[in-house]
Amino acid sequence: MRFSYEVVNEDSNIAVVTLWSSVDQVKRLLGDSIRLVGIIGNLYTPVGINYMIATLSRFNWIDTLIVLGLDYNGVGDLLIRFFRDGALDALLVDRGVADGVRSTVRVIDLREAFKAYNIDLIIRAIRENYRPGRRPVRPLINVKVRESERGGGWVLPLVGAFIYERDTYRSWVKLVDLVLNYGFDKGDYREFIAPMVVIDSVGKPHPFRRLSEAGLRGLALPADVGKAIINELRINPYSMGAVYHGSDYLVQGVISGDYYNQVVYLRSVDVLNDWCRQLYRWWSLAKSVVDALNREFNAWYSVGSMAIIPFSARIYVKDLGRAEDFVKRNAGVFREFVEDPRGNFLVMREGDSVIVEHRLPVTNLLHRRFSFNSLEEAYNALKNSNYFTNYSHAMYLGKELARAFLLRDYEQDRL
Repeated sequence: MRFSYEVVNEDSNIAVVTLWSSVDQVKRLLGDSIRLVGIIGNLYTPVGINYMIATLSRFNWIDTLIVLGLDYNGVGDLLIRFFRDGALDALLVDRGVADGVRSTVRVIDLREAFKAYNIDLIIRAIRENYRPGRRPVRPLINVKVRESERGGGWVLPLVGAFIYERDTYRSWVKLVDLVLNYGFDKGDYREFIAPMVVIDSVGKPHPFRRLSEAGLRGLALPADVGKAIINELRINPYSMGAVYHGSDYLVQGVISGDYYNQVVYLRSVDVLNDWCRQLYRWWSLAKSVVDALNREFNAWYSVGSMAIIPFSARIYVKDLGRAEDFVKRNAGVFREFVEDPRGNFLVMREGDSVIVEHRLPVTNLLHRRFSFNSLEEAYNALKNSNYFTNYSHAMYLGKELARAFLLRDYEQDRL
């Protein structure tokens, strides 16, 4: 991260920070008065304030900072607070350097004038404070911003995430990684609230790398759970009432087409030590429901997908080191291919355009066809779409689209 700025007039004593507003837009609004500005740049984050301090330390003749532009996230307030009383939550430069800049720079807050489109007031402030000549007001210092990786839990409690898998072991690694990196520290555990993990076993006998029938039997649920679901589906296989409430869980099953699908809500799960046992337990229930219905009705149902939603997915503080080692040992999991059940993409060139065909899984029949004239057009059309289940699939398509627009002889997947 850097303070993104542009030098306009090296003799000027004025810096303009536009926060989230476009620098080019502000330059156009200022007209000829832009030539009276020394440097102009954006500021998006509190960390960026440190890079601004470093920049002002080098431009040691800047003594006036004009703040304007749209302030989407409150960074302008933090900047004003720093110059007013020296407070900065993430100070990454020497305090003496920060105080030296703060004590020698006058801040003029014109955010409201910018919002009201009072450009005359902004131009007047620039003209009244303009003093050319590069007269230093503090020592020239080349400052290094000391920024290192932050440890610990995430800064905010996050709710909701989605992991799609056809392999339960990969789901374990990915869930531990999710809680480890984005869980919020609460006393003796780190917690991520309500992630959804979907295990898809369509077309497979089971989703486990190693399946122990003895292990499944050892983790059996009370007989009432399976009976309640089977009894409801026996009456109506498409019923939405196949639900069982336990003391710390809720399970619901439904048949769609040839598949029995199941959702399990759990109060909490220790994702490092208990996730695999939970998967065994609930997949075993799904398999027992399918087997019972098939025997009774001479049917051909199979287990489709199982979704598990722990309200509190947690790793205990005493296990954080083990969790980090576990994820590191299994880093290869994140490179393994996971087919997207929402279909595949074919990418090809036609003249100056790039064609993207979205095709159905299994049959490969055409679902949608797009024609794009630029990478920006493709990005805007696809960035917030529902065409992807996996992050990796979206990243892959982005990579291939970039190649397709760059290469006249583009061929998909050819390196």
